[in-house]
Amino acid sequence: MFKRIKHKLRQVMGRTDRSGQVSIRFPGGIRPISETLAEDIFIVGFPKSGNTLMQHIIAHLVYGINEESSRTMVNLIVPDIYANSHYFRMNDVCYFKSHELPQPQYKKVIYIMRDGREALLSFYHMRKNMGHDISLEELYSGKLKIFNTTWQEHIQQWESNPFEAEILWLKFEDLKLKKEKELKKICKFLNIERSDDEIKKVVDLTSFHHMKKLEARKDWVKMKNSASFKSGFFMRKGKVNSYLDEVSKEIIKEFERSNNQVLKRYYNEL
Repeated sequence: MFKRIKHKLRQVMGRTDRSGQVSIRFPGGIRPISETLAEDIFIVGFPKSGNTLMQHIIAHLVYGINEESSRTMVNLIVPDIYANSHYFRMNDVCYFKSHELPQPQYKKVIYIMRDGREALLSFYHMRKNMGHDISLEELYSGKLKIFNTTWQEHIQQWESNPFEAEILWLKFEDLKLKKEKELKKICKFLNIERSDDEIKKVVDLTSFHHMKKLEARKDWVKMKNSASFKSGFFMRKGKVNSYLDEVSKEIIKEFERSNNQVLKRYYNEL
């Protein structure tokens, strides 16, 4: 199994060593997903805020995987803490996808934020596609909490930063409008150097169009089937402000009233 994984990694990874060979090493072997190190980096955000997009960005930007990479391979390289019981320590620094509130072991974090009005709508459609009986009102009112928190509470907890993590704050909307600039911020935060051509390549490979194409591949279909998706796509629209057409003004007005503190800081709401 190990040889098969290593062979597949060589097929999809673009970063090479000085000899021109793809360098694949697992210095820490296989570890439980809960056993991380202080230097590891966590991609964190409220659900449906762009966490999966960031997971793919890191896989391409850090490891240089190519367009042939699968969803399974991305999840191996940048594991989702909820989808894996163990992981390969592929390098001295490893990357993880999470929705957790601040944790003592999360010392370096890329926090991805998305307008809650859009994130909750995306979460609503995902749960409906999985066959769950859920209403927009219970989501937007906060009666139904996600990961035992609300959108505003999740952001505020990370703003309070009780364990003094080093945090790079990113907005999903900025990744849509000025991705190259945001990728350069990520490079600086991670202390890695990438050429303009390499960054443009990552922009292309993590575009909404390309991500939608990936979702038609067998391993994405298998993942959705295992999660009991009844219909629809995990990558739904990737749009900004589609809630204006799908959620009633009354529900949005109440959400804006109860989440005004964070909306005002990040989305210029009165």
